[in-house]
Amino acid sequence: MTRATRLPRLTRRTLLTSLLLAGAGVSAAACSSGTGAQSRASAGAGGVVIGMTYTPNVQFAPFYMALDEGRYASGVSLRHHGEQEGQFDALLAGTEQIVVAGGDEAIVAASNGNDLVVIGGYYQRYPGCVIVPEASDITALADLKGRSIGTPGRTGETWFSLLVALSTAGLTEQDVTIEEIGYTQQAALAGGKVEAIVGFSNNDAVQLAQNGTPVRTLEIGQDVPLLGASLVTTSTLLAERREELADAVVASAQGMAAFVADPDAAVEASAQYVPDLVDPTQAAHAREVAVATAELVAPTSQSLIGSVTVDQVSRTIDFLAAQQLLGPTGLSAETVCDPLLDA
Repeated sequence: MTRATRLPRLTRRTLLTSLLLAGAGVSAAACSSGTGAQSRASAGAGGVVIGMTYTPNVQFAPFYMALDEGRYASGVSLRHHGEQEGQFDALLAGTEQIVVAGGDEAIVAASNGNDLVVIGGYYQRYPGCVIVPEASDITALADLKGRSIGTPGRTGETWFSLLVALSTAGLTEQDVTIEEIGYTQQAALAGGKVEAIVGFSNNDAVQLAQNGTPVRTLEIGQDVPLLGASLVTTSTLLAERREELADAVVASAQGMAAFVADPDAAVEASAQYVPDLVDPTQAAHAREVAVATAELVAPTSQSLIGSVTVDQVSRTIDFLAAQQLLGPTGLSAETVCDPLLDA
């Protein structure tokens, strides 16, 4: 595999202009169409380290593509977390300067006294969904009443998704049987241990189908009050290195645009990090994940690719507070969100 030709370094204004011009076309293209902590740098040492809160995966291809195409400034690097590593540990310890993580999870962590600020968007649509076997008679969220639902636990984005789904259906936790099954949702659903699971549209739903279990997904709501995968930093770093972080956010957004427009290029870029993708079957499976992820990343009629708004954060805070999921530290949307895409 040949590496992409490195592009000349562009100004942030030029990058923003290209994103604005590409937005509508990228959205249309999206519709048609390892282990351990690792890092890879564009050049030099130090600089800005962007953390990926999972082992290498095609879901991080926008960042692989931005690095491979020379979008980032010299010294920007990517670092993958190990399977047991906390989402925000490296960021708070100063090992990373940006981390790709759930915006809602960052808000919960901030409410527990952690210095976290959302500075950029990644997913423009929320990935959480309810997944049922294709032959199931559960065809709407209201049909979950009296049924068993598998979830990893009562924390994180799958738990938040279940709470939104129940709220949308007018149900309470007492109306369903919640099975805390760890990260075994796929096996539990395929084996008939639960009647539905909460998972992600670009992960669990795709992998179940790939492994021979036909499934359907149910949206958890029409207007989900949760902020999905985002770019997160700390207020200290933001005060000290705002320009560098803003450049990295905009370059990441251009990588997102390239990812949405070309899932094949996304798989090719990911192969440098995921050696199994040399196998045609694995590459085909990764492409399906890339296409499903692109549907989450693509701009909506109200958003620019890579964007995040204070209003999104405010709505997320309100929902999490209503569900009593926030810690004792008081939050405001303005302090926990400082969008840099248009900075």
